[in-house]
Amino acid sequence: MKIDTIPSKGISLSLFSIIASSVILIYFSAWNSTNKLNENSNYETSWIQDGSVFLCPLH
Repeated sequence: MKIDTIPSKGISLSLFSIIASSVILIYFSAWNSTNKLNENSNYETSWIQDGSVFLCPLH
């Protein structure tokens, strides 16, 4: 038995899972950063926290 087709369903589901996980990670990271900024006005953010707030359209 030889398989000649590309497993497009598995590849697309894997890519979707990676993209969805990244979106959720960015959302929660931006949420955490905005909460820290709201609690303390002198809080210094790192470049990753600034980037997550910038990337997330909901924050």
